[in-house]
Amino acid sequence: MSILCPFPTSPAAPPPMEDDDLLSEILLRLPPQPSSLPRASAACKRWRCLVSDPAFIRRFRRHHRRNPPPLLGFFSQDAGGITFTPTMEPPNRVSPGRFTVLPEARVHSKLLACRHGLVLMFHQQLKRVLVWDPVTGDQRSRAVPHPLAFGTDKTPRGAVLRAAGDARHFRVVLASCDRPQQHTRAFACIYSSETGVWSDLISTPVPSEEYMTLSTMPAVLIGDSLYWAITGNWRAVLEFDLNRQSLTVIHLPVDKLACCKPWNITVMPAEGGGLGLLFMSGLSAQLWESNIDSDGVASWVLGRTIELDKLLSLNLKREKRFLMITGFAESNNVVFLRSVVGLFMVQLDSLQFKKISEITTGYWYHPFESIYAAGNSMHFTLRV
Repeated sequence: MSILCPFPTSPAAPPPMEDDDLLSEILLRLPPQPSSLPRASAACKRWRCLVSDPAFIRRFRRHHRRNPPPLLGFFSQDAGGITFTPTMEPPNRVSPGRFTVLPEARVHSKLLACRHGLVLMFHQQLKRVLVWDPVTGDQRSRAVPHPLAFGTDKTPRGAVLRAAGDARHFRVVLASCDRPQQHTRAFACIYSSETGVWSDLISTPVPSEEYMTLSTMPAVLIGDSLYWAITGNWRAVLEFDLNRQSLTVIHLPVDKLACCKPWNITVMPAEGGGLGLLFMSGLSAQLWESNIDSDGVASWVLGRTIELDKLLSLNLKREKRFLMITGFAESNNVVFLRSVVGLFMVQLDSLQFKKISEITTGYWYHPFESIYAAGNSMHFTLRV
């Protein structure tokens, strides 16, 4: 005799790999390497439709934003214009042609900064800043504010960053040093794409009788502050607090940093957090940490010293002539070093290194750290 079930039975759940929602969650957790999504798309037509959906790509980038993004390469500028150089190995190596700046921007623009997958340029003729996302092709152009501070013949220093967890909006900070009268002052202002307006001009005195300027080395983001080195006959760091929108000049231990030049020092996060310095003393990299008291006065302590000639196997006298800091990737804690035998990148935690090229072009390198889904890049079109 058969027994009838008093309740209707629900249909059987589909196998996990046939459930699009569940499959999307699985694919979302693939490593954020350039080859991950192309490999997944090659599995079958259904997977290809899922991973090529713009909504999925946006979720993929948001999901991995909490971790350090891959260091895809760097942008640099020389007489020929702005170019991209990849640093990853196949199959994750991005072709240099995927991130191409069109001629009208390449010739007339000055490369200022890269951060959070965005590139910031300054159009010298039009006095406008250009923000470009090389992965999506999105770009914005805005007139430079406060012409007395930033619209002169000089090129301002700049930084670009996204708000935490916000892929749509970004902020641009412009900074400069000038000496309109007897004393040098530092200036800054900030633009928000969310409000579409620039802030009022912020300034602070630089306590030096000598003419000072901001280093052309890109700013470093530590916590909620941006830092530029101040160069000249007197050494300091300019801090821009993003939350308070204030400027502070922090003195450097010049008595401890012999032969301090713009190319042998950079701001970096300290190993214990907070403000740190990377200083090249000959062929040794010194990592300094700051302790800032309640009055805002910084004292500096030497942490680690890395013997780079031994690490990089520089043997000949010619090879040991000098090492020059040319860039710093803050999310991956990687420093770019130029020598007479080529360009190196060194990961300061693991001390793993890689020789990128035997030929070096440009002066500063702007590391490009971003989640990149291959096949979704576009060329940059200049709009003003």
